Amino acid sequence: WVVAIATGSTKEKTIAVLDSAEIPYDQMVCITGSEPHARKPAPDMFLAAAEKLSVAPSDCVVIEDSPSGVLAAVAAGARCIAVTNSFDASRLSEADLIIDSVEKVSLDTLSSLLGR
Repeated sequence: WVVAIATGSTKEKTIAVLDSAEIPYDQMVCITGSEPHARKPAPDMFLAAAEKLSVAPSDCVVIEDSPSGVLAAVAAGARCIAVTNSFDASRLSEADLIIDSVEKVSLDTLSSLLGR
């Protein structure tokens, strides 16, 4: 598995959050709002992440917590898991799977969404 982060937050804010969570972002593709991509719900950030990972968007699973992010993932052709952190499930209904905690995401879940 390869991992990318595609966020509308600035690079500085993204790095600060990832550093505080001790996530090794330097080992991942990281697309931020500091780069010249159209904002979500446009799929541009997810398409750029898939391209940098050298994988087809259809081979990607996006984890999102906003309606615009879910729409961007769907528009990119990726599978989408929506987490009800910020919005209730009714606002995230375009996602392939809706969960209440990212802790519920397993490798089996990802594989299942990708048909593997």
